[in-house]
Amino acid sequence: MTDPRPQPDTPPATPDVPQPCDGSVDGEAVALGGEPTHDAAVDPDAVDAPSADDDGLEDGADDIEAIAAADPRSKAELLTELITAEHKRDEYLDDLRRSHADFENYRRRVMRDGAAQREAGKADVAGGLLEVLDDLDRTLQAAADSDDADLAKGIDLVASKLVRALTDAGLSRIDEVGVVFDPNVHEAVSQQPADEPVDEPVVAEVFRPGYRLGDRVLRAAMVVVAQ
Repeated sequence: MTDPRPQPDTPPATPDVPQPCDGSVDGEAVALGGEPTHDAAVDPDAVDAPSADDDGLEDGADDIEAIAAADPRSKAELLTELITAEHKRDEYLDDLRRSHADFENYRRRVMRDGAAQREAGKADVAGGLLEVLDDLDRTLQAAADSDDADLAKGIDLVASKLVRALTDAGLSRIDEVGVVFDPNVHEAVSQQPADEPVDEPVVAEVFRPGYRLGDRVLRAAMVVVAQ
């Protein structure tokens, strides 16, 4: 028989609904390993700030202070040793400067001696050719009196080339007439009266020409002096 009394309202049973697998538990994200992760901002205080040790300055100062503290010598002894080291440094620098100056003097002397040796070598070669030039002058005079024009032209061409080569090397001829007699470049072999009164003896005639190489007289000219 059915109970006529009204029955209390009973909420219907809620079926078990599977929870979504979104990796969250009670509002917190869960990683694959099961540990919750937080999206909190990074705390700047938790980041290691760069220290002064990166540039090595403080470490160097600390090392120097540590070495000084561990040194059994007193400050006066350390200062004395420092002054001694500075004196030795100055002595080494002075020695280096003197060595450099000595080397520069040696280099200049070698260059000067080399130039003098080259000039002496040129003078020796030119001096050995002076008699050849004398013979060449006599040959030119003979060729000028010859009837063979081709021979005279050939001799003159050879003489011109030789004289040009010696002139380029610095050789010059001393054969001026009418100039004041200079005992440094002239050798008087004869004397004659001048056609007109002169204050100083002059060269009236050249018997044999002289030659100079640069400022060096290789051979004085043999001349006749008029006064």
